[in-house]
Amino acid sequence: MLAKSCCPYCWEEFDTADVLWVSAHESLLGDPLLGPDKPLRFLPSVFTLSGEAVDLMGMVCRYLACPHCHLGLPRAALEMAPLYFSVLGTPASGKSFYLAALTWQLRRLLPAQFALDFADAEPALNLALAEYEQNLFLHPQGDRFIPLANLIRKTETVGAMYESVNYGEHSVRYSKPFLFVLRPNPRHPAYKRADEVQRMLCLYDNAGEHFLPGQDDPQAPVTWHLARSQVWIYVFDMTADPRFRTELLKLYQRQNGQVGIDYVFSPRPERQDLVLAEAVARVRRLTQLPSTQMFDKLLVVAASKADVWYPLIREDRLNEEPWGVVRGLAGLDSDRIVRRSQLLEQLLQQHCPEVVGAARSNFTRVVFVPVSALGRLPHPVRTGDGRIVPAVQPRSVQPWGVVVPFLLGLMHTLPGAVLSLRRVEKL
Repeated sequence: MLAKSCCPYCWEEFDTADVLWVSAHESLLGDPLLGPDKPLRFLPSVFTLSGEAVDLMGMVCRYLACPHCHLGLPRAALEMAPLYFSVLGTPASGKSFYLAALTWQLRRLLPAQFALDFADAEPALNLALAEYEQNLFLHPQGDRFIPLANLIRKTETVGAMYESVNYGEHSVRYSKPFLFVLRPNPRHPAYKRADEVQRMLCLYDNAGEHFLPGQDDPQAPVTWHLARSQVWIYVFDMTADPRFRTELLKLYQRQNGQVGIDYVFSPRPERQDLVLAEAVARVRRLTQLPSTQMFDKLLVVAASKADVWYPLIREDRLNEEPWGVVRGLAGLDSDRIVRRSQLLEQLLQQHCPEVVGAARSNFTRVVFVPVSALGRLPHPVRTGDGRIVPAVQPRSVQPWGVVVPFLLGLMHTLPGAVLSLRRVEKL
């Protein structure tokens, strides 16, 4: 057990010995912070021989809660240091599709190739993300072309993705993180010092509207995780930028006469640099970081929907993952990642230099990564009201690039967890 823990909801630190337990008996309802329909939280004085708390009615309890906000905690929160990742971007930038593809790929690739076990810290806390993965990769009608909007619903500004806590007459709405356990398995070179490398991963997502200027609300500090996060994954949607739209229309028409490519474009163009600038401004206010001081964080600019815009970058095999596997262990090919980052940065600098400027002027380390949550160009389908919308066959979805921002984040925050290809070759 850790001596001190940190709540992934309210970000308050507390002595681990002060953690609350959730009453199990059905009569012990009514929590002063969470409301009359929630089980009472309590600090126990009676425990079983195995260390589980016993509530006032003699029932053995299984679940834990933060002593500050009373929201439920997985046991991993008391056993492992936290590692915070934040995903941000404008509305309709593809964040939810990116998250679904990211966690699905992490479950598959990390244990098999990178010798890192990756699992839900508490499955009940990740139900929304599990639904995303189910719809995108295990859809019961996987052979049909299904509109993207029907696969993953838009992240709302209120509702199931948030938790409300009542501090007297003062109500606060917190963002619900997705929580995972990350630890090396026996094939990993750091397995013998697993206690140093293992972490509880806290992955945060919000509705894009929360990142817009003027939407910061002390009653709903749903984006304040940005101040804690060591890694920001900024999802940038080229199809939402009018300058890229013009280039893509000309490119597809010139190459294959495909004029109707506009069905894949984001429905509303956005000033995406304002989202990044607003996030930076909020964190500077929260942490009182001077405007002259750079963020000591990793910013990964994840250029989403690369299945649409990849012809704008003249590099063969852009969809090949930038790592190699030697004797069953994968290592990142840093040369390929750097080369792609430079090409993508040059493309962004040419068409939307304000995005590159917002990134480079605030962060000590910036990497540009192409990502595709679908792995292929969506197919046009006509809806009942006559609109043409993008659709995909779920069984054909093959993401690429989506785990690279995460792997770079691990290399940045947790040295030795993810190895470079050169180091793997020397093992």
